[in-house]
Amino acid sequence: MPDGFSHYDWMELLGFTWKIASEGYEYAAENYPPSFEGKALKAIAEDDDPRPLKQLVRDHEQALESWQEQIGWEQVDQLWTAHMREEKERRERHLLWALHPGGDWDGGAYSAAYESREQALEGIKQQNELAAAYAHFVPFRGRVLHRSEPGGDWTEVPLEPSP
Repeated sequence: MPDGFSHYDWMELLGFTWKIASEGYEYAAENYPPSFEGKALKAIAEDDDPRPLKQLVRDHEQALESWQEQIGWEQVDQLWTAHMREEKERRERHLLWALHPGGDWDGGAYSAAYESREQALEGIKQQNELAAAYAHFVPFRGRVLHRSEPGGDWTEVPLEPSP
């Protein structure tokens, strides 16, 4: 990885270049700007002048392509999936309630997070309503998770049966 890039920032730049390839630069920059964690890179991404971000992409385009070819597309896909999970967990770090769908689901610690227990229970209710209406949905059979502070460890809490 080039100097100045954390692994997280490198993956953000990679995802941004994929969006540019599929959506065009202007649309990607407006709707999917990279969320860098490094101070200098963050300043570039948040600058109202689009030229520094365009230059950053141009400066690292070849390095990104070489890196992807070097590690292989399967590894790139695994790293991207892990990055998306981390990004989701960072974005939802403040939420204290979550649902895990149960079984062998490997999509991270939880599938959906909420601000309150009531919202989590509403999520279960909506899942069950979808399962009743559509054959390809299944009723909620997972676990309710709670943490006492933002970013804390999840613990399973009992799900009281509906009256």
